[in-house]
Parts: sequence; C-alpha cells; structure tokens
Amino acid sequence: MESIPLIKKQVLILFVFAIFASVIAIIHGLFMDLDLTQIKRLTIEGLVITILIIFPAILFLEWVFDLNNKKRIDELEEEIKRLKK
Repeated sequence: MESIPLIKKQVLILFVFAIFASVIAIIHGLFMDLDLTQIKRLTIEGLVITILIIFPAILFLEWVFDLNNKKRIDELEEEIKRLKK
C-alpha cells in the first residue's frame, strides 16, 4: 500500500479536526447561550455549514503559522547549497 503524501495527511487530519471542532462549537454555543431550541443546529446540515466555516479557517491558520517554517527551510537549503560548493 502506497503511503499518503504528507500534505494530504495534514489536510485529512485538519478536516477530521474541523468535524470535531464543529460539533464542539455547536454544543458550546448551545450551553453558553442556554438556548436549547438551537439544538436543531446539531443536524447534518448544521454540521456541514459549520465545517464549511471552520475548515477553511483552520487551513488559513495552518498556512499563516507555516510561513515562518517555509522561510527557515529556504534559508537552510541555500546554506546547504553553499556548503556543497
């Protein structure tokens, strides 16, 4: 079996996290508002809409925090190229 590339693994893990975060966000909203009539948001449709909001937000945050790492990797690659010469 061929292993999944690292980027695809990261996106899959973030998507699963977004599902759990969506459920937790809906439940948190129910208890903080103490409005149990909003339980209807905990349906498949409500979950999908919440995932569509949370998943891109998580991808954006991952991209923002990865910017510094990419810059550092580029610097290290340049240094390795110079050392090889």
